[in-house]
Amino acid sequence: MDNELHVEAPEEVTEGETADLTCNTTCSLTDPTFIWYKDGRPLTTKTIKNNQLHLQTVSSEDAGSYSCAVRGSQHLYSTAHRLGVRYPPKNVSVSISPSGEIVEGSSVTLTCSSDGNPPVKIYTRFKEGGTSPVGSGHSYSIINITADHTGLYYCEAQNDHGALNGTVMVSVKSRW
Repeated sequence: MDNELHVEAPEEVTEGETADLTCNTTCSLTDPTFIWYKDGRPLTTKTIKNNQLHLQTVSSEDAGSYSCAVRGSQHLYSTAHRLGVRYPPKNVSVSISPSGEIVEGSSVTLTCSSDGNPPVKIYTRFKEGGTSPVGSGHSYSIINITADHTGLYYCEAQNDHGALNGTVMVSVKSRW
């Protein structure tokens, strides 16, 4: 039997959707049992029906490289198919540098980071109680900080699939 197995599947799916991956073979096999692999490891927990792997509610963890084989001929497996998963921002975090005590007159930078696919391109910063953004972009610097800058700062991370906030508390100590 030649390596005549290949995976048919979408290139990309959005988190929450379903995805069906099909293992096609040109060989005439009697009632074959198909085995699926993700990133080289056999899949046992997913729904496999005949030659189809069914991903019910796709999550970002399902992204990876899929291949299939026929039981009894596991050494002959399909070429890998890369499945991409689009998802809204997750794990939004805001860090302050330099870390430690913030004294009036010093400068600080608030940096936003998150995980998303496609990658987050829009970061917007708000100060609690304020209605208009105080900054945008990956990082925001406050030069010559004063006690008025004390407060909770939000960072909104946004991509084509949604938005999520991260927060950080800024406490400014008076020099006197």
